[in-house]
Amino acid sequence: MLSLRIFKPCAVLPALLLFASALALPLPAAALTYTMEEAVNEALKVNPVLESSAQYLRAAESARLEARAGFGPSVGVNYGATLYDKERPERNTKKSYSFSVNVSQPLFTGFNLLNSYQKAALQEDEKRLELENARLDIVRQVQASFLEYLRAQENIRSTQRSLERARAQLALARASYDVGTRPRLDVLQAELEVSRSEAVLIQCENSRDICRAQLNTLLNLRVDADTDYVGDLNTVPFKGTLDNCLERAYRMRPDLQLAQLAVDIARKDRGMARSAFFPQLAASFIWQSEGDTPRAAGSKYTGSDYNQWQAGLTASWSIFDSGRDYHAIGKENANIAALEAQLRSCFNDSAYEIKSCLSSVQDTLRMIDVARRSVASAKESYNDAKMRYELQLGTNLDLLTAQSDLAEAELSLISAQTDYLTALSALYVAMGEINPSLGSARGN
Repeated sequence: MLSLRIFKPCAVLPALLLFASALALPLPAAALTYTMEEAVNEALKVNPVLESSAQYLRAAESARLEARAGFGPSVGVNYGATLYDKERPERNTKKSYSFSVNVSQPLFTGFNLLNSYQKAALQEDEKRLELENARLDIVRQVQASFLEYLRAQENIRSTQRSLERARAQLALARASYDVGTRPRLDVLQAELEVSRSEAVLIQCENSRDICRAQLNTLLNLRVDADTDYVGDLNTVPFKGTLDNCLERAYRMRPDLQLAQLAVDIARKDRGMARSAFFPQLAASFIWQSEGDTPRAAGSKYTGSDYNQWQAGLTASWSIFDSGRDYHAIGKENANIAALEAQLRSCFNDSAYEIKSCLSSVQDTLRMIDVARRSVASAKESYNDAKMRYELQLGTNLDLLTAQSDLAEAELSLISAQTDYLTALSALYVAMGEINPSLGSARGN
């Protein structure tokens, strides 16, 4: 027997609409994941501070081109219309129109134009170096925040392991207490250790969230953007010497070049002040046309002789100004001397910074070896204390102490690794180098 089942459209349609609407819903956005190198490169592309510095550089470039235009001629056009209260006898009209073209060309300005242009060019270089300095600062901030984020992540993992050990100890203490082989004091001490581990875990998670928000800000993202920053705290020994680091810093640091540029700009200001002692020469050319109509093309009385031209050479020289120009040069000489002293101070400060960062890198690298030995000893001590407690040969206090020592040793190792990489990042910045991943740290 053949049977046929008929589905009612009214029952099928809502289900189809629900399925179609589910397909139309946007999928949840995947979390953005960055390595240290990717985070640094992204920040260098989108950070608003760098965009601001880049705009200042473009403004300085336009200022240089503006100063260069001072060497060329300038052309002006004038048009005028005049209405008189009575007719002029020679023109028999109350109206007069004029049109003129003026061309002027500076010939000699006492080297003022040259110094102005050279100063503008130096100021453009100054803005370019300020941009490089800002890039280094952004790299330093991103790497420092990234390493703090990794420190928090590793602290969370270490604390979670400590919490698991504390909970296992709590379960063992309760089991021993239930059968009457251990006092209730062991249970209370184990519960206290669990609470302490949970509190530390909360602090580590809060530190991680704060570091993530700071990194999001540096990458021009929403402060609460769903991001994940991945990496490890593996260390690569830095083998550079102090002399090698100083040579690289003196050659590449933007702030040292900025200090030298400040001296050069001050010297150009002195050259501009000295231009007052020289004569100023300029050439000019004027073509003028007059008339009674808006065309300014003569009248019935001057049908052909209505325009004229003239060329001239102008020389001006300030002979005496009560010592104003002389003291202006004295002021610029003092500014140059002050900036030269600041330049020497910058070199001294950079040498100290390099020495300090290099010492931190070397010291923290040794601290990592010490911390690793401490972790190995703490693990062995914890395993021994746990075995003795399970065999009822050791006390609960011994086990808790060994457990706390192990947690502290693990956190110390994480801190030493983070401090080493942070010092390495600071060293690269102090040398004026951008190393996004902090890899290949051989000082070559």
